[in-house]
Amino acid sequence: MSMTADTTRKEALLLNFKDDTLTTVSRRTLRHIAKALGFSETQAVHFALARLREEALRAGSEEAYPPLTRAQLAAIRSHEPKREGRVVSSLLK
Repeated sequence: MSMTADTTRKEALLLNFKDDTLTTVSRRTLRHIAKALGFSETQAVHFALARLREEALRAGSEEAYPPLTRAQLAAIRSHEPKREGRVVSSLLK
């Protein structure tokens, strides 16, 4: 088997569903999530795991996404849509 075949080989994971709790999800809930997102159940699981990866593994990591510099922030803000009109203070009272 070549190196490419090794890295692209699919690995299966058996997932036993349980009732919905703080740390478990029922199959019914997975179906609802997938439908709400327009995903298949498999896509919904991968999406959820990818979000959890970002939260759990990169939250405290400075290497993952270093803070933006002032120049980078300025560049982003320069592309922000310009507001039209004006705020009427009498509407805010």
